[in-house]
Amino acid sequence: MATTRRGIALVSFICFISVLASANSVSNIPITGTTSQGFGQTTGDFNITGPSLSLIQGVGVGPSSIGFCNAGTVCDFSFSIGNSNASCPFCFGLSSGTVGNKSAPFLDPSLLFTGSAFYTGPTNSILVPLTVTGTITGYQLVNCAVPDATGCSLGARIFTVRIVGHGTGRPVFDGIGDIIGINTTFSGTATVVPEPISLALTGTGLLAIWIRRKMAQSKQD
Repeated sequence: MATTRRGIALVSFICFISVLASANSVSNIPITGTTSQGFGQTTGDFNITGPSLSLIQGVGVGPSSIGFCNAGTVCDFSFSIGNSNASCPFCFGLSSGTVGNKSAPFLDPSLLFTGSAFYTGPTNSILVPLTVTGTITGYQLVNCAVPDATGCSLGARIFTVRIVGHGTGRPVFDGIGDIIGINTTFSGTATVVPEPISLALTGTGLLAIWIRRKMAQSKQD
């Protein structure tokens, strides 16, 4: 009995350590990307690519102004990008992504671009150093209307990646300092967020098999 208890404790510890290690293991994927916001066209378009990775969002409507900057001051050009639900809730065709062998027809991004620069006056040539951080989660869509695939419901989570990078933003102004839009280019890494629950279930299954074997051996003894 003592041997069995020690064995159970050992296997449980091994399962715990394997899950913990897996939860902290990541896959860093080098990426490059472009984004756009404003211009009366989009609340946040992006195209992010890397080895075995493609994340795209294109939204058909957006604001004609995303901020204001006074000439002769340092202005904050930070902005965020969310999902396409404001344009069409859970619709096919506005976003999609693949990470490895996993594909998702809907992306839920939460990206923050931060940066500031000195604005001399009306010009379209200012460049702003930016840092990007956040996550993009891919989901399945279910119960979609046919044939236009609109009005879907959010299905299972397919993948989540953390985005970290640095790049340059090019804001565009009107004649009085309104920022009518901003385009960016950046590079960085996409880190796959692991799913330890499935690993924990695997470890639990192995533990159950080991216990059954020990119980069978005890009966034979």
